[in-house]
Amino acid sequence: AVQGILKEFGEPISVAELDALFKRQFATSVSDIVGMSTEEYLERKENIFDFNEDRGTVCLQCGMVAGPPIAEASVVKDEVFVVKEFEVLIESMGPIVYISTLCGKFIQRNGVSVTSVITGRPLDLFKRHPGVFLIVGAGNVTLKKYEQSAEVQRFFDKPSSKAHRVVKAAEEAQLPVPQVITEQHVAEEFRRLILADGVDSVYISSLCGRFLQRFKKPVTGIITCKPADFLRRYPDIFVMTGGGNVGLREILGPDAVSVPPPPPRVPKAIREEQQLCLEVVRKIELDDQAFADVHGSINKDVSIQAVMQRLKQICKQIEQASFLALDEVVLGGAVGKGLLSNNPAAEIVCFVRQLPYKNFPQWLPHILDTLGPVLEANLVGLRADRFKVEKDHLKFFLAGGGVDGSGGASAESGGGTGELRVKVFISPVFRDSEHLLESFKACAPAERHYLYPALVRERSDFVGRQPHRRKVLMRLMNWWASKQIWSSHASAPSDWLLEMAAIHACRQLQRSMPGRELEDPKSAEGLSEMVARTMEVLASLGKTKVVWEKEEGGAMYAEQDIPRTLTSSESLFMDPLNPYNNLADGSSFDARDLCSAAEAPGCLLAFQKEAAKWLLRGGGGEGEEGEEGEEGEEE
Repeated sequence: AVQGILKEFGEPISVAELDALFKRQFATSVSDIVGMSTEEYLERKENIFDFNEDRGTVCLQCGMVAGPPIAEASVVKDEVFVVKEFEVLIESMGPIVYISTLCGKFIQRNGVSVTSVITGRPLDLFKRHPGVFLIVGAGNVTLKKYEQSAEVQRFFDKPSSKAHRVVKAAEEAQLPVPQVITEQHVAEEFRRLILADGVDSVYISSLCGRFLQRFKKPVTGIITCKPADFLRRYPDIFVMTGGGNVGLREILGPDAVSVPPPPPRVPKAIREEQQLCLEVVRKIELDDQAFADVHGSINKDVSIQAVMQRLKQICKQIEQASFLALDEVVLGGAVGKGLLSNNPAAEIVCFVRQLPYKNFPQWLPHILDTLGPVLEANLVGLRADRFKVEKDHLKFFLAGGGVDGSGGASAESGGGTGELRVKVFISPVFRDSEHLLESFKACAPAERHYLYPALVRERSDFVGRQPHRRKVLMRLMNWWASKQIWSSHASAPSDWLLEMAAIHACRQLQRSMPGRELEDPKSAEGLSEMVARTMEVLASLGKTKVVWEKEEGGAMYAEQDIPRTLTSSESLFMDPLNPYNNLADGSSFDARDLCSAAEAPGCLLAFQKEAAKWLLRGGGGEGEEGEEGEEGEEE
């Protein structure tokens, strides 16, 4: 069901939005079904879902979205077509696939059954093409080219011959049968059969067939629903492993999670209507006011005062509860930079006296492990939960963090259904900026990220002194990135890179049009140009080198302070605050996805979709942000 929702959107959505849509469709929540928070479930199913903790968004993994390409409807459906289709499906699902699963997938993709095309049994098709397929027994098939693979060879070693199955079925037929067969007997027999096979999972149809052989009565004559739905009623016993298979929790372990049930099929008429709507959306022309309206739309549910009030309470509580020799606690992230939106996140940096300036892996994990339980115990009254220690920080969530996930403005008290993601960092106290840069220079490149928190105030100040419209642009670009699908975590750009690209693009525009005023906070003039120029900057990463000049509003260091190892890099986008940080460093960031996503004209699709919510209804825009947003920026 979750996959169905995400497939329908085709782009990342917030976890709060996913929860709301799931509850609207199924009258229950994801957490009620899986017995854990939605975020934890998404993390555990990382092979299916791409969950971005930093942005609080989720989408399907690229492989789940793409899959084998589906043939055009005009292609002739004959035996040659079936062979090719089976080949790509086995390559995608294999190397060993249950024949019934293969046929079911064929129907889903092509709308016709295999038997109606080949006028015979699939088994006979495989026998007619021995150079392509290899029947491995027990209703399974693989490709001939996989014959020598380890997985196929292991399957051959299993006692799955027809003689073995006949003996096994005869033994099972001798077992006593109760006079009255109930659903409980079905559950017990299925469990017994899986245990007897000694495997992780068994095909459900196989269980139903063996049940019929022993009890002389079909499973569907006893239960009142589909076998798969019946098994989901016993989550303490069975685990749905996907592909029509089921396993036992006692074998797979207590942490095993069933795959979600398949989403309801979307009628062809509705699919065609959705495609038509997308074509209409792509034709929307975005002017300055349209971008201003999108900005108003993505910020309308944010209560800046509520978020700031709660975070100040958190910082005060940390100061009181911490066992550390705190020098100060500084608020950063989107909140500290004045870039809060309806996908809020904050950073809290604890500056601690007498900490070492190097060898962070040796002492930092111990401090975080000790600090976690202390904060969890002291922040529970502020609705903080889901504490987790990461490599270089501690993270937790604030329920109702000042953002209303239902679409209305949240109360100033911090109510609302949204969540505020908070990261807590630890930093030594440096004597001055020169001392900090010396520490960056002395630190091994792989460990310089541990010094990231030390520049929290500088990052907030650098963004905070930017003109109002540049902040609007930065919010738009961060929101745009949250709507893209990145192939891996290494491909997802950081907020800081996007914000610096926006500032760099604006500086380029200002220099190219020195007589033009683009910074009037009451006007949206030039906003579309600013977005377009920012996209050009992002699309050219790896082809151009961006180095900031040491001038008012520019870099905090001279160009000669940048190490030669960085200036000689093919892809260079310098951090204006740190001469040792290349934001486009290929060893930690793969820019290919970003460059592709920023190419015109498809780069504006996310904005067009958002604008379509009111433009295609014939109504006006969402309007400018309210007074509260202005006050929040000034604060």
